[in-house]
Amino acid sequence: MAGPLYLRVFFQHRPESCVRLGRRKSVRSTGKMALMKLLRERTHVVMIILVIAFVGLIGLEWGADMTGRGPGGQNAVGSINGESVSYEEMRFEVERQQEIDRQQQGGSVDEFRRREIINEVWDRRVNLTLLQQRIGQQDISVTDAEILEAIRTNPPEYIRQEEMFQTDGEFDQTKYLQALNDPAVEGWTFLEDQYRMLLPRQKLVSRVVSGARVTDLEVRQAFVNQNERLTARYLLFDPEDQAVEPESITDEDIAAYYSEHPEAFLEDDRVSLSYVMIPKQPSVADSQRVERQIDELYDQLADGADFETLARDFSEDTSNASEGGNLGFFGRNDMVPAFETAAFETPPGSISNPVKTEYGWHIIKVEETAVRDGEEQVRARHILLRTMTGQQTLSALNDQARQLQARAVESGLEEAVRSAGAMPDSFQVESTGFFADRPDGFIPGIGYLVGASSFAFASEPGEIGEVLESTSGFYVLENAGEKPAGVLPLEEVELRIRSILVRNGKMEQARLRGEEVRAGLAGVNLDALSGEMADRVATTDPITRQQAFIPQIGQDLNFIKGAFQLSETGELSEVVEGERGYYLIQLVEREPVDETTYEMVKENLKRQLLIQKQNQLYQEWLTRLREDAVIENNLRDFFAI
Repeated sequence: MAGPLYLRVFFQHRPESCVRLGRRKSVRSTGKMALMKLLRERTHVVMIILVIAFVGLIGLEWGADMTGRGPGGQNAVGSINGESVSYEEMRFEVERQQEIDRQQQGGSVDEFRRREIINEVWDRRVNLTLLQQRIGQQDISVTDAEILEAIRTNPPEYIRQEEMFQTDGEFDQTKYLQALNDPAVEGWTFLEDQYRMLLPRQKLVSRVVSGARVTDLEVRQAFVNQNERLTARYLLFDPEDQAVEPESITDEDIAAYYSEHPEAFLEDDRVSLSYVMIPKQPSVADSQRVERQIDELYDQLADGADFETLARDFSEDTSNASEGGNLGFFGRNDMVPAFETAAFETPPGSISNPVKTEYGWHIIKVEETAVRDGEEQVRARHILLRTMTGQQTLSALNDQARQLQARAVESGLEEAVRSAGAMPDSFQVESTGFFADRPDGFIPGIGYLVGASSFAFASEPGEIGEVLESTSGFYVLENAGEKPAGVLPLEEVELRIRSILVRNGKMEQARLRGEEVRAGLAGVNLDALSGEMADRVATTDPITRQQAFIPQIGQDLNFIKGAFQLSETGELSEVVEGERGYYLIQLVEREPVDETTYEMVKENLKRQLLIQKQNQLYQEWLTRLREDAVIENNLRDFFAI
């Protein structure tokens, strides 16, 4: 690809619904409408990433106006250094990202992802606004000549992939330039506007990362870290083999640890919720409806209807409905009891009476019985109708929740449940306990419930929330109390501290045992061990300094560091503290790096390290920019997160 890498533009997503332009004999024959259609399609639903080659972390939306001139509106969801972000702008971007997710996943967006999208869109808006503000402060601009050069040499990836600009499946620069120079082809103003927005950002980031350098020594060390390998023998001194009883930890020990480590018990603001969840369970009417449906199918089968056809048309077991309900062979204890009993009692070639299980209602057709591997088995098909909660039932449950909520507003949740009337047993007040606000919105006891976290941290104690709904039920919430940020009281963390001190005691005993064994080796290594101790010595597979996981050891950087400090075959380490306990490590073999390979890859490796350094510089700069900014976030006033 011609031109500097840092101007390349790639698609993050290119939905199938975007209609590709068909193959044409010449660019001129496409005319202005084809190009304008192409650009218009990409404006509405496609997100791309401007990948500045050395900074792969700056995201923006191709075709999105991130300068604050979006759809407009007066309700500010927040501000960045005094620059407001309207609700309409945020909603527009959130809905577009949700549509992109739906197209990528081929389905709906779940509650957790919806919350995640709102926060991602806000973070992206903050970052880009700060970039744009810094561009203005540094008076960064681009010339028409720079924009023209970028358009000529670095067209967006979606244009490069269009057949109208390709020859034999490859981008044809000549065709592209021909279209640029053809007065009959219009629509290039769109690209000009985008590059006029993107290039100043690229200039700013270039300044930020301009100080990044990579030395030959750093390249060499990175290659060694990635490729030098060794094999080691080791002996683990496991703290779980040591005896430290919780009762041995005194109150004085606990109090001393608490006073010496206050930072370990810092908590953010916490809230407790009381709640009632009314589950979306099928009603008696729902069950009766499914019974009538399964009876009707049974009658059709008794009158000679084809079992496989009915299974394909009506069975709600998606794993086999398309195969006519085929279950293949199965033995006893392979199915739930009621299903198994019916299947093994039904003669081959016959169908069972309707059978109810926890999954719904079944009709089973037994096709064959056989003894396979000494076990009696049957080959069968089935039709499953699940007992689903009907719309009338859902409406009734929703009404129950709203009635309970209305009573709770008047008298509190506990009293509202006590006076629930005809079905008091159906309502139980549960408690989340105190919890801090999590970025993902998870709440103990409830899980992910859109709107629950927003209510919890925006409400006052005793306040009742609106009825919230999830896939499993309807919720009525009450703010049951708050605890301000600070160090947790000793009584709340006493058990946690006791567990920590027991673990520390076991680790210390393991360390002392390791020191004792090493001293006993008196200048020799693990090969001198015998008996039970020798049986516990294990050997690693070849490992590198950057090994992510070592079998039987896990992720343990201290183990790797201790092993690579050994240089001579048979050399024994000092006692090394690892994640699982303490180790003695003995070098078995150290494999040097391949110098020929190093010469082949060092230039590419140097470029990779430069990108990493520049990414790090950019991220550190952006973090400082955010820390110094005045950012007001009112998302919870507008979105259910």
